Amino acid sequence: MTSPHALVVVRPEPGNARTAAALRALGLDVRQVPLFAVTPVDWSVPDPAGFDGLLLTSANAVRHGGAGLDALKRLPVVAVGAATAAAASDAGFAVAVTGSGDARDAVSDARDRGFARLLHLAGRDRAPTGDGIEAITVYASNDVPIDATVAQSFADTVVLLHSERAAARLKDMLDTADIARSGIEIAAISAAVAEAAGTGWATVSIAPQPSDPALVALAAARANIRAIDHPVDGGDKHAMSDYVPTDRPRARGPRMGVIIALTALAFIAGLALMAYAARKLPWFGATASTTAGAPVAGQKAGASNSGYIPSQPLGPDGQPQAAAPVDTAVLATREATLAGQLTALEARTAAITTDAAAAGGQATRAEGLLVAFAARRALDRGVGLGYLEEQLRLRFGQAQPRATMLLIQAARQPVTLEDLRQGLDAIAPDITSSTGENWLDTIQHQIDSLIVLRKAGTPSPMPADRLARARRLLGAGQVEAARAEVARLPGAAQAGNWIDAARRYVVARQALDLIESTALIGQAGQPQPAPVVMPTPQTATETDTAPDPSGI
Repeated sequence: MTSPHALVVVRPEPGNARTAAALRALGLDVRQVPLFAVTPVDWSVPDPAGFDGLLLTSANAVRHGGAGLDALKRLPVVAVGAATAAAASDAGFAVAVTGSGDARDAVSDARDRGFARLLHLAGRDRAPTGDGIEAITVYASNDVPIDATVAQSFADTVVLLHSERAAARLKDMLDTADIARSGIEIAAISAAVAEAAGTGWATVSIAPQPSDPALVALAAARANIRAIDHPVDGGDKHAMSDYVPTDRPRARGPRMGVIIALTALAFIAGLALMAYAARKLPWFGATASTTAGAPVAGQKAGASNSGYIPSQPLGPDGQPQAAAPVDTAVLATREATLAGQLTALEARTAAITTDAAAAGGQATRAEGLLVAFAARRALDRGVGLGYLEEQLRLRFGQAQPRATMLLIQAARQPVTLEDLRQGLDAIAPDITSSTGENWLDTIQHQIDSLIVLRKAGTPSPMPADRLARARRLLGAGQVEAARAEVARLPGAAQAGNWIDAARRYVVARQALDLIESTALIGQAGQPQPAPVVMPTPQTATETDTAPDPSGI
């Protein structure tokens, strides 16, 4: 029996240990030789408002991103691979897209879903991902020195390559150590990695899916096949087979007459045997009287067939032949292949689950926006919120409690732009003149208004001009600026109610803007159904009055 040849895992930690453990679980000989060590890099966090999403091509960005990641958690994540998506979810990010291919495929999927500007948290050595993507280095993969002795151990092995950079480093290391590639097999995670590995290897195999489980299954299969094709010292490639090729001389064919004669004799002999069997053998349909006279023959026949198993062929001596030995290496290869297919199915299931979660988050965001827009429409029309009041509490009560409270209070006494315009027209005569002053102050104000000195280009401080500006600002929806103009009029003391109504209008719109922003970034909550409370049946207590037995 031959044993699988060694496999070498060269990816950096902690992925190196996970891959090696998966291979050892299959009973394979694994060597861990990390070619790189990942370390964090200092970086500055950009403004999240300038991006639609966060592109993560490796889980190392999450592991080594540091405290700066907290400022970016409001951005949805476009992840490459299920492992990266899982790391992002564990760190508190919302994963919107999980690409099953390389970074370019994930970016293409993100473009289709409306992500125009992406922030890529990447390693120092990276491939370009396309236009509209700003890349920031948050970690670096530094070369680990490999001495000549370790490099020699790569001979006659199967090497797992997870990245293009690892493929290039492996080539340089082997060429420097003068080790032939022809004795080494490559198991690459993708076609791009296989292309980066170049030529000259014994074989180059590509995983069916760009994932670590698929690569593990491929490497296990290659190691077992290599053990069969290239046995260890003292092994025999055909040890599992009893076949021995022989060269036999071709027999010269007999003449036609002899063939016909032999055929006729065989036919006659067959008829005779059938007649004898019909008379003597019980299992051939003979009667009881016929078989009774030959009990010894029947017992002998029964004894000769004892222990017979139909699934086992009989040998020349009538005894069952031993079953052919099972090749455990082939079984292990099939098991590894099935494990890889199962892992690929699990990865697809995880991707579907992630997409479903992202779709649920988008649905929650859309529902929150609908509630916010409906609340704005109700305020603009000056009607009550109705059922929207409860929806606002359920969806925004935790994220924005103060804004929710202010909005509900404002909706109970709604103020519209039309109300403010009509109110301003009604109080215009009172606020453009000082009605509470004596006749001397009134004359003084009139004299002061005869000549007004102001810089060119500055608004006129005349009451009539201020009132006109306030009306124009109201027409443009700038209620806060209109309120400031009214507050500077001579009769502003008479406009207290109007100024208070304008303030409530402004506060309500500010609260509504905050709620809409909360819904837009996906922080609105999902309403939970109210628990059903079953009524408790009333039971008689000791204080209850007992019925009178007499019925009176």
